[in-house]
Amino acid sequence: MKLLRLSLVSLAAALALALFPADAPALEIEGRVVNATTGRPVPGQFVNLLALRNQMVPVRETQTDSQGRYRFVIAANPNERFLVQVPFRGVNYNQLVMFSTGGRLTTDVSVYEADAAPADISVQGQIIFLEPHGDHVRISESYSLRNHSQPPRTYNPDQGSFRFALPDPVGDLQVSAGRPGGMPLRQQPQATETEGEYVIPFPLHPGETEIQLSYAVPVSGTAFELTLPLAVPAERRLLAVPRLGVRLESAALTEIEQSERPEVRIYAVDAQAPGLLTLRLEVDPEALAASPTPSTPEASEAQSLVSIVPHPVYEKQWYIVGLSLLVLLFGLYYLSSLDPGAGSTNDSARQSH
Repeated sequence: MKLLRLSLVSLAAALALALFPADAPALEIEGRVVNATTGRPVPGQFVNLLALRNQMVPVRETQTDSQGRYRFVIAANPNERFLVQVPFRGVNYNQLVMFSTGGRLTTDVSVYEADAAPADISVQGQIIFLEPHGDHVRISESYSLRNHSQPPRTYNPDQGSFRFALPDPVGDLQVSAGRPGGMPLRQQPQATETEGEYVIPFPLHPGETEIQLSYAVPVSGTAFELTLPLAVPAERRLLAVPRLGVRLESAALTEIEQSERPEVRIYAVDAQAPGLLTLRLEVDPEALAASPTPSTPEASEAQSLVSIVPHPVYEKQWYIVGLSLLVLLFGLYYLSSLDPGAGSTNDSARQSH
């Protein structure tokens, strides 16, 4: 029995070494958590360290000291990515950390009070891209929002932070949100009391936030009409279609002369207030198929989600874990199946000698 227990312990140690190689360099991550609304450090605040592999994997947890400082020391493989996450007032604040050569990285995290008002949020721009595909039109919408609260505060109401409307019917709806240049996060929109309107609960931090929608609207024939609801006021709206193979008409559009994106036509939408945008399209399938693949102006990442590639040492991680668990369970079953009476008889015999 002792030999079996030692074998199980050895197996667990070997598993740990397999998942975290001994020659992985040490990485030190430190920084401060500061409440940017008050300008003061946040003592006693939980700080989480997550590894970005196939998914977010919790690695460490700590608390800040009296000066709001935190520190992690871990073994990491080159090119690994981590996320320093601070949950504060019901909102997660994240900072991405890229490990390259080891040593020390300083990553400060700013958090905010979460009581910004609706008047602090404005939609600076909306871009709509129409791409016909035979029996449907793929519509991509990109919103640029700004939280200009002073002092800076996060907007995170219980009823959701961003409301949008969709035509009826639609299919394959995808929604993502994130900070400019950061990691877009997939959202699960919730239907509101108004038919065709949805809301997402993504916290709007001070500064800019980008929200992307992508969905398909079924159409019939090569000439059809689309009516798009505009649910929120925007300081500027643009609409784009492929230059070849698509003819677009609308009283609310004014074409913008531009040469930076010759593969698309870009229009300014006159309507800034909420309402309906009616469009008439004629599609030439042959010309459309021969035209170069267009990209959404100013929103080429509208439908992209970050794909995290695991480091090679983790590619078979779950296979190793599963196999090891099977061995451990077999060993525990073997231990539990031993006859307690036989064991006590043997122990008595040993003591008598």
